[in-house]
Amino acid sequence: MHVEKNNYVAVDFYDGSILYDFKNNVTKICDIDFYQKKPFINTMGRLWGSSRFMSPEELERGAEIDEKTNVFNMGAIAFGLFGGELDRSYEKWDAGPELYEVVMKAIQPNKKDRFSSVKELFQSWEAALN
Repeated sequence: MHVEKNNYVAVDFYDGSILYDFKNNVTKICDIDFYQKKPFINTMGRLWGSSRFMSPEELERGAEIDEKTNVFNMGAIAFGLFGGELDRSYEKWDAGPELYEVVMKAIQPNKKDRFSSVKELFQSWEAALN
């Protein structure tokens, strides 16, 4: 949410960008050198990063990379943590039906069908936990 608030988007965000300190129960984000100021247009075609977490627009030259791209990335990360990574079936999901529905909305191939921001995704995640 801090990234969005400051008008940036993550590029090359994947599970390796998350560090967890088990001793202090703290999560840290690292490897943020590819964050870009908006608007950011994909001029390469396939951008950097792990394809397991990439949105369709990260593969398309000329596509806008925005907060909805980051929503997709967060949803894909959730499948890496709580599900079957690329097998996004409910049978592989370990975090209950409410969170599954939230994450399924996050990873919609069509950007207009996703949450409008990481903040909205987070709020929906929190609501599903209650």
